[in-house]
This record gives sequence, C-alpha cells and structure tokens, in this order.
Amino acid sequence: SRLFYQPSCTFMKHADLIWDETGTPCSTQFDDVYFSKVGGLDETRHVFLQHNQLTERFQALSNLREPQTFVVAETGFGTGLNFLACCQLWDSYLSDSPHKLIFLSTEMYPLTPEDLNKALTVWPELDTWSSSLLKAYPKVCTGLQTLIISEGIQLMLAFGDAADSFSNLQGKVDAWFLDGFAPSKNPEMWSPALFQQIQRLSHSKTTFATFTAARVVKDLLTNHGFEFKKAKGFGRKRDMIHGWSKADDDFSRLSAVECANTQVWFQTPPLAINRPVYDLDSTEDLTPTHSKPKTATIIGAGLAGAHTARLLAERDWQVTVLEQGETVAFGASGNYQGVLYTKPSVQESKEDRFYLAAFQYAVQHYQWRFAGTDLWKQVGLVQIAQNEKDATKLARVNEKYQDTQFNTRISPEEANTLTGLTLNTEFDALHYPDSGWVNPAQACHNLLNHPNITVRCQSRCSELTERPEGWTVTVQHSDTGILSDLETDIVILCSAWESDRFTQTQHLLLTPIRGQVSQLNLNDTSIIAGAQTSIPTPKTVVCSDAYVTPTDQGKLNFGATFDLKDNGMDYRMEDVRKNRTKLASISEDFKALEKIEDDQFSGRASVRCITNDRLPILGMVNNHPAMLEQYQQLRKDRKWPYQTPGHYHKGLFANLGHGSKGLTTIPLCSAVLCAMIENEPLPLGQDLLDSLNPARFTISGLIKGKL
Repeated sequence: SRLFYQPSCTFMKHADLIWDETGTPCSTQFDDVYFSKVGGLDETRHVFLQHNQLTERFQALSNLREPQTFVVAETGFGTGLNFLACCQLWDSYLSDSPHKLIFLSTEMYPLTPEDLNKALTVWPELDTWSSSLLKAYPKVCTGLQTLIISEGIQLMLAFGDAADSFSNLQGKVDAWFLDGFAPSKNPEMWSPALFQQIQRLSHSKTTFATFTAARVVKDLLTNHGFEFKKAKGFGRKRDMIHGWSKADDDFSRLSAVECANTQVWFQTPPLAINRPVYDLDSTEDLTPTHSKPKTATIIGAGLAGAHTARLLAERDWQVTVLEQGETVAFGASGNYQGVLYTKPSVQESKEDRFYLAAFQYAVQHYQWRFAGTDLWKQVGLVQIAQNEKDATKLARVNEKYQDTQFNTRISPEEANTLTGLTLNTEFDALHYPDSGWVNPAQACHNLLNHPNITVRCQSRCSELTERPEGWTVTVQHSDTGILSDLETDIVILCSAWESDRFTQTQHLLLTPIRGQVSQLNLNDTSIIAGAQTSIPTPKTVVCSDAYVTPTDQGKLNFGATFDLKDNGMDYRMEDVRKNRTKLASISEDFKALEKIEDDQFSGRASVRCITNDRLPILGMVNNHPAMLEQYQQLRKDRKWPYQTPGHYHKGLFANLGHGSKGLTTIPLCSAVLCAMIENEPLPLGQDLLDSLNPARFTISGLIKGKL
C-alpha cells in the first residue's frame, strides 16, 4: 500500500570465520564449511558447471554472432568460488566474444576483503578473476552492488536475505546455482519464499543444480515448477540433484516487469524489438531472426547521452546522437574538470542508498573504461568542515561508515598534508580515497568514438511522434532551419532541463541551475607575476561550499556558482569574483588570487538540471494524461486496489536530472537503462528503480491532490 518500497539500509554484518587445520574457512554462524575439504573447486565444477551443462551452452553461445547475455544466479556467494569457476569456464570459450555473462548472487554475511583474499589464495589458477573481484569488491556491503569484473563479465551482488534480495530484482535467469549452507544448517534460507522468487525469475530453458538431495529441497522444487533428477554427488556425498524449469515457452513475457516489490503503476510494457531467447540446446540454425538493425536516437551529447550511446552501440545498436549545440559536451558536460563526488547523509534514505550504489559503481567504471588515459585521475577527495555544524555532520557520517574504509576521518594537520594546502579549518575532515576527477568533455568524445554511433551537432529535436512500430523525430538544423524526419525504434532523452519541452514530457519536474566555473592558467608567467606570490596547487580534490581540483596541464580549475532556476549561459564577471572568494575561504593560500585582474581568469557557464526530489529521472516515460485518468481514485484513496499496469510511451526513455553529481550517477543510470532496453537483469533494486521512474511525479501528484 506504500508508494515506494523502502527496505532497511543496514550495512551487513561480516561473516565470522574460523580456519581449520587444512586452511578451509568455516562459518561460526552456521557451523559449516564454505567448500569441500577434499576439493572445493572440483566440487563446483562437478555440481554447478557440469550439471547446468555450462560447457555445452557456452560452446553453443560462441557460435552466435549477435551479442547475447547469459545469466547465472546463485543463492549464496560465500567465498565467490562458484562465481570464479564460472568466469574461468566462460573465458575459455567466450573471452573475445561480444557476449556478456551476468552473475547474480546474494549474501547475508559477506566476507571481509581480508578473509576473501585469504580464502581465494587456495586457488591460484583463478587469480586472473579473483584479483578483479577483490579490486571491485564493495567497501560498503548493503543492498545491490554491481561489480565490473571484465569487459564481458558483470557480478551483481545483493547483500541480505536471499528471498528478499531476489524479490527486489528483475530479469530472467538461465542457470541456477542453488548453493549456501546445508538445509539442516541454514533452514531459513531454503524456504518457500526463496523458491517463489526462483520460479518467478526462471523461463522454460532455465536449469538448476544443487549439492544437496534433501527431501525439503526436492519438495520445494516440485512445488515451484521444476523437474529434477538425481546424480552422483561429489566426494563422499552420495547424491545431488539437477533439473529444469517447466515454465511455458511464451518468450514474449520475459520482458514484462514481474516484481513483488513494485506498484502496478510502475510496471512498464515490454519492447517488441527485444532479442529472441535462443534454445542453445537446439540443433537449429542460431542465426538472428530479425534482418534490420535496431536503431536508437539519443537527444543530447553530454555525459548521459554519451554513456548511453556507447553502451547501446556495444550491444550492436545503430545509434544517432542529436546535439543542438555546436560541439559534443556543449552544456555542463563540457567543463574542464569534473569531480566524482558523494556526500552521504546521516539518515538512511532511498537517496542515500542510490548515491552510495552509484558512487561505488562509478569508481569501477572510470577505472575500467578510462584505464591508460588521462581522462580519470583517482587522487582522492577531502571534504572539509568550515563550522561546528559541518563538523558534527561529518563526524556522524564517519561513524556511519566506520570500519568500511569508504571514508576516513582525518585531523586538520593530516588534511593539510593530503591536500598540500593550508586549509582554513580547525575541524576534522573526511577523506574519500576512491574519489577523483574526470575530464568530462574528452570523456564524451571518447565514449562517442564508436563505429555504431553517428553524432549530429547543431541539430535540435523539435517534435517526437509515436508510431505503431517506433518513433519519428523531427529535427531542425540550427544553421539552415531545414526540418527533417528521422525514424527510429527508440528515443532516449538526455538533454537535461530542456527535455520537458515535448508534448510527452511536460509533466517532468525539471529545474535548471546555472553554474559558472573558473580557470587560471598557471603557465602564463604574466598572470603569476600579477599575484606577486606563488599559487598553490592541490594534490587532491578539496570540497566545501566550493571545490578545487589538482591542476591539469598547468591550469587551476575551481568553482562553481549555483543559480537556481537560471538558464543563462552568458559568462559573468561577478561570478569570477564569487568563485575566487569561495576559493579563498577554503585556504588562505588562495588569497593571492585577489591580486589578479578579473579578465585574467577564464571560465564557462552551463546549466545543470535537478528534480524536486533531487533524484534523477530514469526509465520509460509515462503517458501523463492517460495515467491521470487511469488512476484518478488515488486522489481520494492512495490504497485504491488498482490491478492494471500504467500507460507508458513505449520506446521513449529518459536519463535526466543528474544535477551536480552527474559524474557519480550517470554511469550506473546508463547501465540500468541499457539493461532495461536489452531485457537484461537490472543492476539496481526495484525499490530504487521506482524512486527514479518518470511516473513518480504523476502518481505523487495524484496522491497529494496536486493534480
């Protein structure tokens, strides 16, 4: 009956381990071993890989030219041994292929990074994948965290009770690893609630395997749509079981949103252009059934548009990116340096959970996507307190994340050493070692450099027209004024605050925020001479009311102004002085800038975009007038028992409202959006997806009586 499902955000308690004489980890919570003492890796291969026929299925998948996604799900992550063995098998057949492996797993008591490392040293042949796992392993274990293991392998790790975790996920699973501690040791996990979710997330070609042959597990499988066979167990185990789902063959339903934790109005329709589900056990020709390429048109060539375009292009979409400006990254994404920034709240909330997941994903994304380039510098960030109120809040945030290494409380002296500045504060600061800065404009160019992407600048989209099998985008060229129509399967709005100008999007509550950043060229000796002293260069990003970044090519970048509901992009001299004053408030070292003439500073103004609840807008755009009519009883009773899904503009998507935290939120949001379009498991829980859904403004307006 609630508008948004909001589970607890409590950080998970780490597993309490003891190590026996053979070096095998044992759980004190469940009095059981994590893997077989006589060959844990061999057991994994026998039980889960062999009896899910993964070798044969991966071989068949390697014959497909069109990019496909194979999904494995597991009920107990433990040491990650099953996952790593699966990665090894995948890469032996598909490491250079366009296909993707998504591995879903849950864990109630996650291992610490130290224990995980110790457990995995037993298997040196898995070092390639275990090192990637350890590097990506989240510092804060809560909710659903998505880990990038390699270009073709993604781990989605949900922390918490298995049944609850899977109830909050969307997607369809190809193979189940029913693992975890034995039913006699951990009966709470092997529950009807869990098997209800296993049934919901399975399709007709889904297989399963499990080490146990306990009667309770057999009964649960039989009662939830599975058939099973007995097989020889591993080692001293006499029996194990494996089998398959008896779901029907209506593959069209695989795109439908079926999630226990969502309201009916947030259920979006399937896309007719989703790829078919191939029967990899069949001897039939596996050539794709559709002949024409899938097409997407993205409006906006900033960070959101560039990330989304690249992910779709890598999935074999033909993508056209329309940019009304003269160049790529013409708006706020064209700033000189952007900060990977997070500002955790003390209170647990959906916003805090979303931004935490986004930050931890973004760190991995930049490390992986821009490795070997100058586009990403992981120099850390120091957040300083300039008054007692700030200091109290920072102390409470530090307490919230204590022992996670997510951030560290440092003294004023330590902050001075880390930043290389003499900071204007007597209070402790917080250090975020994983943070850093990105070159946003060059990142956009890098992402858009793909043979499947066409960029058209000075092209303004003036109208969107929905067709039975797609969309018509009316485009006006800025120079000539000539109108042309572009037909496309889907449209994705990434044009920030101007995205509400279309008939279909006028209900989206977007607010422009003008911001001007400043730059000083320290290579110009005449400018430095004007300061009559040296200008300090920070070693880390420093944030308070303003921010300053380490120099890039001898240029000091800082800012920014914050002008709510101002969409002007004109360069203002008064903002130069505002930024300079803010910078001096961070450190007395920057007082020297006051001696430099205003016109010696360069800079640029751009307009960011936020929503009224400070969360991005992500997903298929709802049909606002139709939903107002459809759900009108919510004005009188927010618990009215509606049964019919809401009306949406099929194939029209939004990736908007990222505000000043776009570098943090855009990588995850773009990954989620592409997973929606491609019918892949979504790397964000349904509770948070509902909080980002464009329809939330329509529904909340009805419930509050404002519409």
